[in-house]
Amino acid sequence: MKRFGVRKMDSGKEPKGFETENPLPADTSPKTHENSPTAPNAKHLQSPMELETYDYIPRASDLLISVSVRADVNKHKITNLVISAMEEIRQLVIEQEALWVFDMEAGTCSLNVGEYKRRFSPLDPTLDEIVRMIKTQEPILGIPNLNAEVEILPEVGSACLEREASRDIAVVCMNPVNLVQMFMDVVQWSRMFSSIVSKAEILEVISEGKGSSLDGALQVMTAEFHISSPLVQTRESYFARYCKQLSVNVWAVVDVSLESIFPNPTARFLRRPSGCFIQPMGNGYSKVLWIEHLEVDNTLVHRLFKPLVTSGLAFGAKRWLGTMACQCDRLASYMDDRVPIMQDGRKSILKLADRMTRSYHAGVSSTASPENTWKPIPISGAGDVLVTTSYNDDDPETPRGVSITVATTIWLPNQPKNVFEFLRNEDHRSQWDLLCLKRCSQEATRVCTGHDPANCVSIIKIDTLPLIFYLQESQTTSTGSYVVYAPVDLFTMNSVLSGDDPDNVQILASGFAVLPDRPRIGGEENCGTLLTIAIRVVDQHSSTPEYLPPISVLTVYTIITQTVQLIRAAITQ
Repeated sequence: MKRFGVRKMDSGKEPKGFETENPLPADTSPKTHENSPTAPNAKHLQSPMELETYDYIPRASDLLISVSVRADVNKHKITNLVISAMEEIRQLVIEQEALWVFDMEAGTCSLNVGEYKRRFSPLDPTLDEIVRMIKTQEPILGIPNLNAEVEILPEVGSACLEREASRDIAVVCMNPVNLVQMFMDVVQWSRMFSSIVSKAEILEVISEGKGSSLDGALQVMTAEFHISSPLVQTRESYFARYCKQLSVNVWAVVDVSLESIFPNPTARFLRRPSGCFIQPMGNGYSKVLWIEHLEVDNTLVHRLFKPLVTSGLAFGAKRWLGTMACQCDRLASYMDDRVPIMQDGRKSILKLADRMTRSYHAGVSSTASPENTWKPIPISGAGDVLVTTSYNDDDPETPRGVSITVATTIWLPNQPKNVFEFLRNEDHRSQWDLLCLKRCSQEATRVCTGHDPANCVSIIKIDTLPLIFYLQESQTTSTGSYVVYAPVDLFTMNSVLSGDDPDNVQILASGFAVLPDRPRIGGEENCGTLLTIAIRVVDQHSSTPEYLPPISVLTVYTIITQTVQLIRAAITQ
């Protein structure tokens, strides 16, 4: 049996060249009122109907309504664009010494911007014509007037956009064809990267490839990329994705924004040619080299996340590959015979946990619901505590009625790995979980989902009457960690362990996202943690998606503020 996983390359050494054959042609906690107690009085509540929502940002799919990608002229432009993008990515991969600057001590690399611009930035049309005549040795009958007005082709990006460029490499225990199929299937892709991709949609398939192969497949897509916190707005883009088999042994998947063809003056996030090269290593392994090259407006990034986001770590290549590592490892756990659960039960538990985790990531995104956006909670001095609601009438996966999600992000002086270990350990749950304070809890069973024992799905039993069970999944990578959980009753838990289909099991996912507050320099350990807490409950009062009564607002606010206080007191003592 082949195991699906990732073995990270040594980041402290300069990566070896990527081989190709026949390459293409040239204080931050939730704030309370100064005089208010831990659980605020109702007099501090404001009218929920008077809340202001975040400014609406036009969706990329809305902008594309007036653009016909089916037109032959646009298909031709998109095809030329992706071929050029593929060549650019090839040079960024192969010519690493010229285009990248490696910091051996920090184990990082950065783009050589000067060399990049020299090779890939468009010339002024007048200068471009002079260069062309010199190269072709045509007689120059007259020097063009450099002061004359000329039509400048629009360049992707603007002065307010900052460049983020990163690369990372890993050896993945999955063959290249399966990886390519995952990238070109929007459902598989968005599920594998649910902690990064909040929404994704294929707008047009220009080419399905050659015969039964994905070689030459070309799609136009829209996607939103997020950090698991409502305080950070999603990065939204529409782009072309192109898959090419460069040789017998090398595949490439490249993304590039389409603003150069369909100008959008409001664009705040653009993908320069980005993507990955995939090369087989034998025995089912593939070497994957990933490049993320972005231009983004970070002026509205929340102050807590500014160092993490502007450094490029939050949306960089290392995060993409780390997430792939975690998810590929997870696939192997479906066939792990070392777990004392029958195979059908193991698959059901993992399937339910996967849905729970994806639900958490989708629910804590800054665009959790198009109809009901995040709003500041209507309590005086609540700070960055946000709330959103949704109504379920017929979804069998979610309890019927109005569900409320309340979330916030706080800063802790502790190292992320220590915060993560504290929150995932069932022995500490009685110190912060309001449902089981000072009660005994134990891990009833565990399914490992990776080489790191911290990556696992657990069933946690709480010693209460009646018994409370939690389904919990913990995941950790070098760029972030997550602990997601949902209460499940005894009957349902026994049914799932017996191998019954978990698709109709109703769960409400709550949890934590544990991120570093900034990049680590030279492997330093002394950095803090950005902890996002999201708690989801079903409202038992007369709430609607448009209105929360004061008692409901007070309840969810009390839950999250007391949880924050308990975590802070326990972990910083």
